[in-house]
Amino acid sequence: MPVGVKYNPSREVSSKVTSSRELQVGEIIREVRKSKRIRQKVLARMVGISPGALTNFEKGRRRISLDWLHKIAEALDTPVAYFLPDESDKSRATPGDPRERRLLTAWRQLSKNETLRDDFLQLLEHLGRAKGIKKVRKRAS
Repeated sequence: MPVGVKYNPSREVSSKVTSSRELQVGEIIREVRKSKRIRQKVLARMVGISPGALTNFEKGRRRISLDWLHKIAEALDTPVAYFLPDESDKSRATPGDPRERRLLTAWRQLSKNETLRDDFLQLLEHLGRAKGIKKVRKRAS
């Protein structure tokens, strides 16, 4: 590919979405990007794709390769696994509940600071008690 020309994976015929999984990945990319207040144009430039290609990934119009997902995850400073829907993980938010996704995004962004995570949990528990919700028991690991 010539120097200075951006690869546009949205033009690949074989990259069409075939399942809702790609749509979920795209929604999560968009959610993380917005939570970090990064514009599509800026993220596209950071990873070396066209803004249109990023739009197609986020809207689930095109399947994203693992290589591109890795570049996007790195640019967003988020683990690749965060973007992958895991059917067996019932704690992951469903695409139908944007508030739960926002909460999980906030939680995962606190992952580097255990004290802040503890404070966040205490705040949620305090709010729950104030609203008459019993404390949730810890699950056995």
